[in-house]
Amino acid sequence: MPRSGRNNQRGIALLTALLLCGVLNAIHHQRQRRSLPDPVTGVVRDAALIPAQTVTVQIAQWWRLHVGSLFAGPQLAQRNRILNQQVLALSGENKQLLEAQQENNRLRALLDFEQKSPRPLLAAEVTALKPIPHSETLTLNRGLSSGVKLRTIVIAPNGALIGQVLDVTPRSCTVLMMTDIGSSVGAQVRARNNAKPPIGVCQGTGDSIHLTYLKSEDDVRPGDLVTTSGLGGVFPSDIPIGTVVSVQNDATRSIKTAVVRPNAYFDSLEEAFLIR
Repeated sequence: MPRSGRNNQRGIALLTALLLCGVLNAIHHQRQRRSLPDPVTGVVRDAALIPAQTVTVQIAQWWRLHVGSLFAGPQLAQRNRILNQQVLALSGENKQLLEAQQENNRLRALLDFEQKSPRPLLAAEVTALKPIPHSETLTLNRGLSSGVKLRTIVIAPNGALIGQVLDVTPRSCTVLMMTDIGSSVGAQVRARNNAKPPIGVCQGTGDSIHLTYLKSEDDVRPGDLVTTSGLGGVFPSDIPIGTVVSVQNDATRSIKTAVVRPNAYFDSLEEAFLIR
C-alpha cells in the first residue's frame, strides 16, 4: 500500500477515536447531570480497572512471599537469635531469684526455730555427712571454742533428734546419729486418753531405728509419735525421734518391738542445732 494511503488510514482511525472519545465524554456528562449511572464508566471499571487491580495485588503478594522473604529471612533469623538469648538470660535471672528466695525462706525458718525454741540453741553447718564408711556420723563446724562439749545433744532444723556429740575439737565436732548401731536413747510413745506412755529404748540399726523393750500390753500402733523419755538424764524429754511404722510381738519374751522412721532427714542434712 502506498505511503499516502497508510497515512489516510491512520488519520481516519485517529479521527474516529477522537469522535468516539467525544461521544463517550458527552454521554458521561449527560448521565452525571441527570444523576444516572454511567454505563461507560461501569464497563471500563469492570473490564479494565478491577482486573488490573486484581493482577497488581496478586503480583505484590507473590513478590512479598517469594522475593521479599529472601531478604527478610536473615533479619528474622537474627531477631530470633536475639530473642532466644534474651529468654535464656531472663530464665537464668528468674532461677537465681527463685533460689535466692528459697535460701532466704530457709534461713528465716532456721532463725525463727532458734528464737522460738524453749531451749538455748547453737546453730551449726554440716561440713561432712557420713564421712566414715559403715558409721552413721556427721561433722559440724562448731567445737570447743563455741562451747560444745562431749555428749551435747544435736537436733535437726525441724526439731527432731539427730544424736549427740561423740568427739570435739576446738573448731568442729563429730556427731553420732541415732541410726548408728552404737546409738541408743530412752524413748516413749505418745500416750492416748491420758494413759501412761509406753516406755522403751530406741536403738539404731544402721538405716532405721527400733524401739525395743516395750511390754506386750503396751498400746503402740503405726503412726504413733516417739519422743525422748528424759530417763537417764542425758537426753532432755519430749524431743521428737520418729514415727512408728510397724510393731512386732515376741510371745516368748512377752515384749514387742516397733520399727521407727526417723523424723530427721539424715541423708540430706545441711544445718543442725546443738542444745547448749
